[in-house]
Amino acid sequence: MHAIVAADTVNLKGGWSSFWSAITSGFPGITTMMTVIGVILVVGAILKWAWDRRRGGNMSQGHQNLWGALIPGAILAAPALLFPIMLGILDWVANIGISLVNTAIK
Repeated sequence: MHAIVAADTVNLKGGWSSFWSAITSGFPGITTMMTVIGVILVVGAILKWAWDRRRGGNMSQGHQNLWGALIPGAILAAPALLFPIMLGILDWVANIGISLVNTAIK
């Protein structure tokens, strides 16, 4: 049985960079708008969490509401930073897997 590997390397980060460059060139203010919305989500979630904690109420859900706003807020606040980091890690893992498969085939 032979495994077929279609590519020698994976470059998701480069694809995201091209995509994000096309988006920002078409809509120059989108990065600022997304950052503002993301920061508002994060600050609002933290303030609501602190207020609920101060009142001692609504803690039955734990931190679910906090994380439910922090994650999208962080993604919106830094798409030019977070996505390249995450995709770079995925590239690294996928390229290691491809190298292992290619080595095992030889």
